[in-house]
Amino acid sequence: MNKEQTDLLLLLRGALWQDGKIACSVQDISWDKIYAIAKEQCVIGVLAGGFCFLDADQCSGDEKLRWLAYVVRLERKNRSLNELIKKLFHKFQSMQLSPVLMKGQAFAVNYPYPLHRQCGDIDVYFKDRKDCEKAVFWSSEIDKTAADSSENKRECKHFTFAIGGNVIELHYFMCLFENPQLQKRLQQIIDEELANSHPFFAEIDGENIETVPPTLSVLHQIIHISRHLLEAGIGLRQICDLALYLDKYNEQIDRDRLNGYLEELQLMSIARCLGSILVDWLGLEEGKLPFNTNTQYADFILQEIFEGGNFGKKKVKYREGSNGLCRKILSVFYFYKRCKLYSPLMPLEAKSYFWNKISLNFRLMTKHHY
Repeated sequence: MNKEQTDLLLLLRGALWQDGKIACSVQDISWDKIYAIAKEQCVIGVLAGGFCFLDADQCSGDEKLRWLAYVVRLERKNRSLNELIKKLFHKFQSMQLSPVLMKGQAFAVNYPYPLHRQCGDIDVYFKDRKDCEKAVFWSSEIDKTAADSSENKRECKHFTFAIGGNVIELHYFMCLFENPQLQKRLQQIIDEELANSHPFFAEIDGENIETVPPTLSVLHQIIHISRHLLEAGIGLRQICDLALYLDKYNEQIDRDRLNGYLEELQLMSIARCLGSILVDWLGLEEGKLPFNTNTQYADFILQEIFEGGNFGKKKVKYREGSNGLCRKILSVFYFYKRCKLYSPLMPLEAKSYFWNKISLNFRLMTKHHY
């Protein structure tokens, strides 16, 4: 890592835990470069939450203004999204449905300044598939464009629509594996965890919104990170989410059960690498980590995060400016390299992921994907 990346991690660590000693230790900061990286990683708002610890020699008033202007817009967006979530859940509950908020705003409440977390889509899971189908029918009446889109027709995981420019995903599945053996066990785990856990809530703007219970949530976060690493990459925002979640809810996580799931689903290696990043770079107390750490691939994953940007957007530029057939051919070589790269960490899933991508591209090229 270069100095700017190291500095950003130190500033992020200080902001996450509101530790002025760490923040003040960073000197000769190149703010233009830090801002560019923070924007790529969707952590501008979080970093700004640590500016109160910086002195004038570290950051001038003019420099802070650029960050704070971004934060003002971000706070406005977060308030709007929180209000939409409450209205959406009221609507689903009035329809006698069982919505569960995943990720996003449910994680924002764990931050020192919840309105400073970069917001994204609203992800809603339903404990009963029929409930999801009813919600999809209702949403297709709200957003006719979504109802007609080919992406929704071939997407088996979720249905995407929009309200007032805000993207909402209604999930048939909380998360998926491409490998059928792992997929079958994962869905059993999700059903069992939800059936055997008390409803778990996040307080959003004074209202309790049901979200994923802690043991399952940590498993879900690790699967979400691993899947995006296979596809292109992940951002620091998701790593921060996991760090703060483990800090807040570590006592409510069943460690034995979680470790059993990670072993069964071949996720222990990547979980331990992530654990090393959380402890060594983001400052999570090691005792709050529900599994052991392993540094073997930690630096590699961290470098992948910086090289790829949020969700690896910089790694998939081959999709730009190429026609459909050329893009599909390039994607075959791209995903072969990605899956080979991560096969030591996720052997079964990496192999299945590659062959399923080949199959999907073939169906798209022959227009037999409906």
